[in-house]
Amino acid sequence: MSASRPQSAIDKTEPRSNPKLKRVALAVRRAGLIAALCGVSHGACAQMTSDLFFSDYFQGVPYATTGAYTPGVRLYGAVDQSIGFTKGAQTAFVQQSGGEWTSKLGLYGVEDLGGGFRARFALENGFDAASGALGTSGTMFNREAWVALGSAKTGEVKFGLQDAVGVPLFVDVFGEVLTVSTVAYLAGWTYDLGPGASYQSLHISNAASYSSPWFGPFNAQVLVAMHSADSTAPTLSNRSIALNYFDGHLFGTVSYFGNYAVNGLNPSQYVRTDNISGGLLYDAGHYVLSAGYSFLAPRLQGDRVSSTYTLGALYRYQKRNDFRAEVVYRTVGGWVDHSYGVTLGYDYNLSKRTALYVRGSVIHNIGSAPTYSHYPYPYTQQPTLDNVSNAYTTGSGTAFYKTPHVVLIGMYHKF
Repeated sequence: MSASRPQSAIDKTEPRSNPKLKRVALAVRRAGLIAALCGVSHGACAQMTSDLFFSDYFQGVPYATTGAYTPGVRLYGAVDQSIGFTKGAQTAFVQQSGGEWTSKLGLYGVEDLGGGFRARFALENGFDAASGALGTSGTMFNREAWVALGSAKTGEVKFGLQDAVGVPLFVDVFGEVLTVSTVAYLAGWTYDLGPGASYQSLHISNAASYSSPWFGPFNAQVLVAMHSADSTAPTLSNRSIALNYFDGHLFGTVSYFGNYAVNGLNPSQYVRTDNISGGLLYDAGHYVLSAGYSFLAPRLQGDRVSSTYTLGALYRYQKRNDFRAEVVYRTVGGWVDHSYGVTLGYDYNLSKRTALYVRGSVIHNIGSAPTYSHYPYPYTQQPTLDNVSNAYTTGSGTAFYKTPHVVLIGMYHKF
């Protein structure tokens, strides 16, 4: 890929003869990639060299590609459809949406305000490509609905429904798509931790965030989310911070979020769950290596903690063939309760926006999930994949578990 980079609205205000402003322009280009990929502050990926895998991967996503600061309004989206075979306690063939990308439709806009400042917005809705149903019933924009104001020197503030701050989705080489990604299921699994445990949504409503300027290869992001007007939750239902590093090929992040959710035993009480996580990704162009760690700790006496470790790899062969693999391990502190996840995949790229793919995924549970005797919280369920049930009860009332398997064959197109 060797596309020329159009000047952004910001770049046009920066003389190339001034070394200091050149450094600012470099910071803008660097900010584009990580801001876009981290989600809280979307921007151009124009600073990426042409040999990076992700410079191709994000084609068709306007806030994550070259020209993302170019004024105008753009329609974009993805249609991803697959046929799958699922096997757990039940076995079924399914047709479902999303094996690589969430099917979605969105509007993205930029206005140049002068002096290096720009206003941006995004409105995005997910949908089920198998049926045409909305991603969230009764909601027009369930993934993105935000407006932002910022510049390369000041950073950017954003208000509205937006992506969470934390380890970004792209650190998982399967993008945490819920149909197959074992990272998505194991890192966010809370049923065996206790009635106070929760995990923040990938898209956070009522949020305000700030993404700082880039200082060399470093950048910081903060986010707070307010509860809705009719809620008895704490004023700030979520607070997050992330510190990012990007040098052109190596991306690293450490993050914290505190998420409040209802106590499963006392609906009038809200409990905070702390999550400390980190991620590393090295993009060499023809291969990508990634690693991640997540620690969940509910702040309710008697609840348990979990740790999740992930490793992933992606290899590109002759530009059109992408081979992917990831392994995940999750454990609950102090209990014989372990889960292993493996996902394998292959993509044949018909273009930068269209591909055929195959996915296979399995989660294997060792030991039994801790139980709770307090009704209505007697969870014995263990991590599973997508809509596969891995638990069943015999006529005598004995519960058994079967390892869930998922295999998908599908196609996506981004526009």
